[in-house]
Amino acid sequence: MDFFSNLTQSLGSLSITPLGLNWVDLLILLVFVVYIFEGYTLGFFKASFDFLSFILSFSLALIYYSFFGNILVKTFDIPRGFAEAIGFFIAAFLSEIVLASIFRLIFLKSHLVKKYNEKLERNKKINQVLGILPSFLSSLVLVSFILILIASLPLSAFLKTSVHSSRIGSYLISNSQGLKGEMNKVFGGAVKDALTFLTVEPRSNQRVSLNFKTEEISIDESSEREMFQSLNQERNKRGLKTLVFDISLRDVGRKHCIDMFNRGYFSHYTPEGQSPFDRMGQDGINYTYAGENLAFAPNASLAMQGLMQSPGHRENILSENFGRIGIGVIDGGIYGKMFCQEFTN
Repeated sequence: MDFFSNLTQSLGSLSITPLGLNWVDLLILLVFVVYIFEGYTLGFFKASFDFLSFILSFSLALIYYSFFGNILVKTFDIPRGFAEAIGFFIAAFLSEIVLASIFRLIFLKSHLVKKYNEKLERNKKINQVLGILPSFLSSLVLVSFILILIASLPLSAFLKTSVHSSRIGSYLISNSQGLKGEMNKVFGGAVKDALTFLTVEPRSNQRVSLNFKTEEISIDESSEREMFQSLNQERNKRGLKTLVFDISLRDVGRKHCIDMFNRGYFSHYTPEGQSPFDRMGQDGINYTYAGENLAFAPNASLAMQGLMQSPGHRENILSENFGRIGIGVIDGGIYGKMFCQEFTN
């Protein structure tokens, strides 16, 4: 672990002055150089057709990934999110093969292309130099795609920070926001399928690192209502009194969920050591008995199911000491949802 920690620290501090480039910039530049060299070798027409087939196959993959995903779901009974992510690559791979074959075998042999290609071949240097442009454009699309995936998916915080602090990478991401939305559609389901349920014991000081931080979050009132109804249904089944929803407790829960997303941790205790009871006290909430349940899950149903299967959380939900509850739910988009149940008497 020390080796990897030292490695990431070294990479993170790597910078080329006065340009201010980091290690991500160096990798991006390396990809550009490789593609430029390839374009120079291929010449204008071959490099152009490679670029067109790449762009079209990528576009077709965005259109037909769900079609291939449906086939995988029906054939192999795998989760839809994973199926659609795999379907994207299948659609891109098949499209690339078909389109590359069409461009290489048909268009390159057409009379018009041959005519201009022969002229360019007689001016070999011009042909090679012109081949650089389409290959460079291919590398821009490929690098932007990879950077958007890193920025969108719940990957290493170090990797995300490196990408966003990269001069070239941050510029490409800021100019590819439309692509980011499409990537979330394709790969967001796979991430949510991978995330099932995470919690920590109600009275523990355990801390889990989320390995990501995000401020792209929103309040999910619908999930708050759904969880409140489910929780009271569980109590009513056992003849227990219905809990009253408390707005002040809800706000305590929301603020803690937001803080955990913003600072990349999962715990009843803040990094400064504040407990749930400290946070309630800060908001002027008086109580004799109090408790807190936390969950990190794709939706309210899975979160509630997981909490009921955990003895400590189940005890809070079914406790006769509690009469009020506030539920805060913050939606982290592709990362999942953070749930805070705040109980008092």
